[in-house]
Amino acid sequence: MRDRTAFTTVFILFALVSNVLADAEDSADWFPLAVGNSWLYDMEGFSVTDNDTTFYTGTRLCEITDLLTHEDGFPVYEMRTICVTPVDPDAAESSADTTFEYLRNTATELRCYISPSLDMYDVWISFSMMNSEMEMRLESSAPMGIRLEPAVVLPAGSFSDCSVVVYPAGYNGSGTEELYFHRGTGLIKTVHSVESYHITESLLNFDVQ
Repeated sequence: MRDRTAFTTVFILFALVSNVLADAEDSADWFPLAVGNSWLYDMEGFSVTDNDTTFYTGTRLCEITDLLTHEDGFPVYEMRTICVTPVDPDAAESSADTTFEYLRNTATELRCYISPSLDMYDVWISFSMMNSEMEMRLESSAPMGIRLEPAVVLPAGSFSDCSVVVYPAGYNGSGTEELYFHRGTGLIKTVHSVESYHITESLLNFDVQ
């Protein structure tokens, strides 16, 4: 599993597999997959160490770049993510970090593979859970919670009827990670918050088929 505290970690994943089938429309809507779809996020936050505060800014671009065939014979969508963060704001210098992930919609969940030639995957979304509310239980083997958000206002616009997936984060679950999903758009906002670290990613614009 990816480190939940890493700054450039984009989509914080959960491994919850539901046995309840969701309809095809739900699975297509919560994270639309088509070559050319893209999402641009604004990143901002801060960390505190020894009474010193460091502020973070940047952007993250996610784009579906190709449709490939996994080694096991099923289709996967290649998603390229480019995170751009300033190195020296005064000198207008920045660094870019590019990663690739491979996505597959099934009847029940959205899976993320690290390679089209490997069987290992994480579950991004369990579709049948997205319209429900559930308190987070830390003692669970896959601790998470879900709440419904009637309206979320972001630079990209206003989004109604969103589902927010909440995970424990930080040492001993002292913080939280919140992922906001909007049906028909995808992931629209991420909030990572622990005692000394807070970062928010907000959707700036998107192009979804």
